[in-house]
Amino acid sequence: MTRPRRVGIVGTGFAAAAHLDALSRIPGAEAVGVLGSALSRTRAAAERFSVGRAFGSLEELLDGVDVVHNCTPNDVHAEVTLAALEAGVHVLSEKPLGIDAAAAARLAAAAASTNVVTGVCFVYRHFPLVQQMRALLDEGTNGPIHLVHGAYLQDWLLRPDDWNWRLESTRAGASRAMGDIGSHWIDLVQHVTGDLVTWVCAEVGRAHDMRLRPPEGEPETFASGGGDGQLTAVDTEDMALVLFRTASGVRGSVTVSQVSAGWKNHLVLEVDAAEASFVWDQEEPNRLRIGRRDRANRDVLRDPSLLAPAAARLAHFPGGHQEGWPDALRNLFEDFYAAVDAGTTGAQYAPTFASFSDAARVQAVVEAVLRSDATGVWVDVDDIVKEVSM
Repeated sequence: MTRPRRVGIVGTGFAAAAHLDALSRIPGAEAVGVLGSALSRTRAAAERFSVGRAFGSLEELLDGVDVVHNCTPNDVHAEVTLAALEAGVHVLSEKPLGIDAAAAARLAAAAASTNVVTGVCFVYRHFPLVQQMRALLDEGTNGPIHLVHGAYLQDWLLRPDDWNWRLESTRAGASRAMGDIGSHWIDLVQHVTGDLVTWVCAEVGRAHDMRLRPPEGEPETFASGGGDGQLTAVDTEDMALVLFRTASGVRGSVTVSQVSAGWKNHLVLEVDAAEASFVWDQEEPNRLRIGRRDRANRDVLRDPSLLAPAAARLAHFPGGHQEGWPDALRNLFEDFYAAVDAGTTGAQYAPTFASFSDAARVQAVVEAVLRSDATGVWVDVDDIVKEVSM
């Protein structure tokens, strides 16, 4: 019997918990231990997550695993990922790949020189009806795309006493709303359409220039504020409005916000082609709306018996049995570990998860958004790519 892939989780927060849950449903992968920012946190997490080892250092972890899941805060991503690459360990990283586009470009270049499998957790690619939309667009029967638009809205940072490490640019990077959630939307539209965002014109802003930072402790992601703390200046954006053009000349727009009351995780993507429009909403992920001008609109439901093969294999239950974000993360992991297995056996495999190069391109788009806001002009994403690749 083949030994399960030994998996080490670096990080102990929301992402680590989600990864461990999804890994428990992946045949041939075993989470053997966890590593946190301090030994006390590591031991507490190992007990909470019921994993066997509380690693004492990154070196110890890399010596005892085949795959690393990098679930650390943004400023630690590059350090952990580069160490894994140098150790010859496969690595699946949370986004962003690095704290900025330059760090992401360096990691993409480093990964290209190794034989390990690398990927980034842009999870929305892995919903069945996202792949169904992609398959329908690939057919070309609905004519060329002329417009893409949508939004990614949350409300968990709406109030001035809401706080999280993502508000600290030294830990999260220069962009927050766009870098944290807008990056998911950019990756999704590029994946679904097969077209790169090449030019952006954007404005970003804040609902709160000052926020209350809790006197002690680190609030969990999505936790509500406690109403007290030290008034602290914030230098990252709560919202972004972005116009863009793609390599093929398609025009588009996206609104990104973490301060929109009532929206918990409202990622919506709309693609308009000559003969049909396609709408997918992450908060209603088991439905894909297809709009027509001259006949009835229709909803495609997440029923594996009715979907294209690439979409059907991501649906694990019969129609009417709802699936969501945790199932998409499981699909991402199945894709990643299939690539790991193919690399071991020499089999041919075409993954759909985001590569390091894909993620580096997304970070270049994010930095182009910030530059456009600062200069008030359209910015060429390829200029950013060239700058950070020098």
